[in-house]
Amino acid sequence: MTLILNDKMSNEEYHAHENISSSDLKAVASSTLLHWKGKARKESAAFDLGTAVHAMCLEPEKDLIVCGPETRRGKAWSEAKEDAEKQNKLLLTASDYGLACDMSEECFYHDMGAKLLNNKDMIAEGSFLVTCPETNLALKTRPDGFIPSAGILFDIKTCQDASPRGFEKAVRAFRYDLQQSFYRYCLELEGIKINNFIFMAVEKEKPHAVACYELSNKYEKFARQEMMQTLRKIKRAQETDDFSTGWADLDVINIPPWLDGDI
Repeated sequence: MTLILNDKMSNEEYHAHENISSSDLKAVASSTLLHWKGKARKESAAFDLGTAVHAMCLEPEKDLIVCGPETRRGKAWSEAKEDAEKQNKLLLTASDYGLACDMSEECFYHDMGAKLLNNKDMIAEGSFLVTCPETNLALKTRPDGFIPSAGILFDIKTCQDASPRGFEKAVRAFRYDLQQSFYRYCLELEGIKINNFIFMAVEKEKPHAVACYELSNKYEKFARQEMMQTLRKIKRAQETDDFSTGWADLDVINIPPWLDGDI
């Protein structure tokens, strides 16, 4: 159960490790082993925006984001992207750059957000590599923020709706509950006690409202059970080389309940 903390590891180096991540876990739990195995990691304008907000919040002093042309097409974009890549920086369109600046700024204006982001002990995007003692699977996790002195993990989420009801839906839709449980588990394997896991949600639309949330103990217990079940499922698939959908060869589609009364 070896734990390695490397806060110097680049994002590319982290993703090059084949260890199971929370993204893998969520993909298997939300879909099938076949879809997880065959899915390639994709980047997009929305993905880049989230990355930029994280960088501006967690490591603003590194100046990792570059403001580019207004469109992602044409010679100007290609040349700017090439220059940015040489400097290991991320290029955004001018409008997305302004949006990322506004969103990250609001995170610092939020009381709890500011306390987390300005904490002098905060480790930004430290990489943790561990081994699950039950399944012997190699795991990896890269929490946005870790404050060892307080036992706090936090994760920044860009979203459409940061209200309690809106973020509750996002937790279930994007399986943030599994992510939280996985992060806790990876650190707790080596006896690192996590007192709080905090989600910092920031809306993409103006006024870019910010809210911070914790999941209940009951929710965490439920997620931990599903997380372990999913790890066992991945282990069985690796041992048997069976990454199928698990669907029946022939199945029956029943009439939806809301239509049943009309017939």
